[in-house]
Amino acid sequence: MVKFSDVVPSANNLMGVKAVWGRSEEAVMCFGSRGDAAKKDKGYYSQAKVTAENAQQQPYFVTIGGGKHVPEKLRGRAIELVRATGAYGETTAFVTDALLRKRLEQWPVAIVLSEVYAIDGEPLLVDKLGFDDMNILANAYDRVMRYNDQIKILWDALKDRSVSRRWDVQLPLGFRDPGGVKLIGTFYPKLDIKSTEGKKIWKLSQEIERDPNLKREVKAKNRAKNGGILCCEACRFSDALDGMFDAHHLQPLAAGVRESRADDLVVLCPTCHRWAHVKAQDLLSPLTVSEVASALGG
Repeated sequence: MVKFSDVVPSANNLMGVKAVWGRSEEAVMCFGSRGDAAKKDKGYYSQAKVTAENAQQQPYFVTIGGGKHVPEKLRGRAIELVRATGAYGETTAFVTDALLRKRLEQWPVAIVLSEVYAIDGEPLLVDKLGFDDMNILANAYDRVMRYNDQIKILWDALKDRSVSRRWDVQLPLGFRDPGGVKLIGTFYPKLDIKSTEGKKIWKLSQEIERDPNLKREVKAKNRAKNGGILCCEACRFSDALDGMFDAHHLQPLAAGVRESRADDLVVLCPTCHRWAHVKAQDLLSPLTVSEVASALGG
């Protein structure tokens, strides 16, 4: 079980709160525009840009149901914990679903989210989290707001509550976290590799840092629930030998630097591991374990 405090260790790590109309459908957070919409000057992107800048030090914030579009069942509830990247731009550059694009027309600028966690029970601010009112959402309808005293109360109320990663909310296809603040246009940032063929050149090779302890931990958990042997979580192939299985990151490390936990990995046999990556529409958005299992007739 992952607790809120495992992801956000202290109130100082929390950017603030944002009022939303519901649960995340795609990995974006949208804002109203400022300035001249026709010119799309600096002011146009200001709300999204400020959030992207703040995310460099405090990437996480809590979404709370609020505003005229939120259904009553979610009003005043702490819905999700999300992690913002430094990538910002027009909402239409990041949202793929046509109906969702239409619904988001009044919020034309956005940032990309790299992580979305459901908060267990979606607790009510006033009833369950110890707040007397919903003033924490003042001015948070079009921006991420932080009132220090109230954020401390919120963090204390949520710190021991469990959160679960929403792997169904995927990064935009081909998205790579820029690792800083960057205005993104129509195309998502991708790894740019170019070489003139036939010419002898020097190449600098980089290797993505991995923590072997995570691999050992996820395999140990897999053994514990399968009677001491390892079992592929897609096709159910089992064997006692460690080398017959891989630890698969549900979100590829190539998407950008982040803090990983054992819950971010699953155990797959080499065939299912390759299936998840090679059969995917984009290498940075692998198939889910259930999609691999379904494709293999599981």
